[in-house]
Amino acid sequence: MKDWKTRLRRLIALAEDQAGTPEGELAARLARQIMAERRATLTALDLEQRNAQDPFIRQPLDLGGKAYWRRRVASLTAIHCDCVCSFSGNNARLSGRQSSVVVAAYLYRVMSRSITWEQTAWLGQRQLLDHATAGNDFAQSAVLALENRLAALRDAENEDVDVTALVKRDRRALLAWLAERGVTLKADAPFPFAYSQDGYAAGRRIPLFKALEESN
Repeated sequence: MKDWKTRLRRLIALAEDQAGTPEGELAARLARQIMAERRATLTALDLEQRNAQDPFIRQPLDLGGKAYWRRRVASLTAIHCDCVCSFSGNNARLSGRQSSVVVAAYLYRVMSRSITWEQTAWLGQRQLLDHATAGNDFAQSAVLALENRLAALRDAENEDVDVTALVKRDRRALLAWLAERGVTLKADAPFPFAYSQDGYAAGRRIPLFKALEESN
């Protein structure tokens, strides 16, 4: 029988390849289930055992461009998956449990790609004097909508007390693990933008797939 890491990667690959189809949504939902199963398994273990079964890793994340909104998507994706995203220049890295990093990277690709599609279509329908500024305002507003949706999903989850405690312990352990490797974290400076109603509406309609909307 395939181990959970192989199953997870193959399911995410299927979800990306057939995004929007019943098969793609099923694969994404099953990936979410594997994550939940991993948490349930790890809850009963001490830190050393958890580290052995699902170690902390740092993995480069290809942002796909230099626009600041991409950094915001990477950060909110990391938060949603109990990871940390750090930046150095135009380079990004995801840190966290291996299973969570794999899913966070997948969700980043889905969301950033969707915003790019929406932004390109919106700009193509308009004659604008400053495409760069208008495009930034649109994308940043779309990210704001996604951020609110993800926060609402987390707030609606009925987490088990033991799972919540595990997440908090792992967060402290992750920060200590990063500190041991000389990684220091600080908040990203805000990048100003003008609110775009069209951009926010795009962020509201971007499908998050059943990987996010269901937690069976």
